[in-house]
Amino acid sequence: MISFLDKLKLIIKQYDLLPKLLSILLAVILWANLQNSQIEEITYYIFPEIKNLSQNLIILEDLKKIRVTIRGKKEYVKSVNISNIKLFIDLSKPVIGKKHAYQIGMHYSELMSNIEYFLEKEKLDLTICKIKNKIVPVEPVIIGEPSFQYKKGIISVDPPLVQISGADVIIDTIKSLKTYPLNIDKEIQTLHVPVHINIKEYSKLFVSPDTVRLTIPIVPVANLMSIAIPIEIRSKRNDSNYVLKNKKVNVYIKKPLTNVEINENLFVAYVNDITHTKDQESIIVPIIVEKKVKLPIEIYTYEPLETELYVSHEQ
Repeated sequence: MISFLDKLKLIIKQYDLLPKLLSILLAVILWANLQNSQIEEITYYIFPEIKNLSQNLIILEDLKKIRVTIRGKKEYVKSVNISNIKLFIDLSKPVIGKKHAYQIGMHYSELMSNIEYFLEKEKLDLTICKIKNKIVPVEPVIIGEPSFQYKKGIISVDPPLVQISGADVIIDTIKSLKTYPLNIDKEIQTLHVPVHINIKEYSKLFVSPDTVRLTIPIVPVANLMSIAIPIEIRSKRNDSNYVLKNKKVNVYIKKPLTNVEINENLFVAYVNDITHTKDQESIIVPIIVEKKVKLPIEIYTYEPLETELYVSHEQ
């Protein structure tokens, strides 16, 4: 019985296939060699690593990926992947407080020795700032109104102050932070709600804590009584004239359990002149309402909470 190998030899000899097979084998070898000698390009997008940045400094901008193109023989390019390409920026000698162009470097590996690389840019513009901490108040943002015949009271924030940390040029501009809006539309009872602090408009700002608890008193109007109190202007300057848009504030108090006569002499309402220039100014100032004497009455809320103050200065 003739084996398969013997049959194959017989067929090759009978049809003179050996030269043809050798030609095909040579063609395959040449094709493989040609493929490996071809020049190929691959593009990657890579975040640069920040090196030697002091702990009391911060980069104002968000880092973006850098386009890196590698070029070389196909066999070498195929051996490189994104994990082999390391970009870095050395910030051991930063320019503080203004934008500056910093050199982008690359860590070389043995795999990169036989290929070329091209960076999208050789330098990256960065602003290095000092880190600053600050304590600021939190302002609640409330939308909507309670149900008809119910009134919202003075909102309390816990904690009322938070610590912020970030670039000094940003921290210096922040006087207070606001919460995300809380909708109280059609509510009929007091609310106790945790709300996040809104910092989305600030770059690389850190806040602690990032959530506060709001207490929004809501009671029936029938449980309240109101009285109009004239608004005083305090911290006046002798060379200035003042005009208030609102002359009085309506103060709402819970009806006392005891027989106490309620009149405007029990309260004081005022604003402070907070202008700092000699030019004519129109500013919005908060109204402050306080009890003059200790009595078992509670200021529930007052309207308006702020008013426009027009200040003109004598020549």
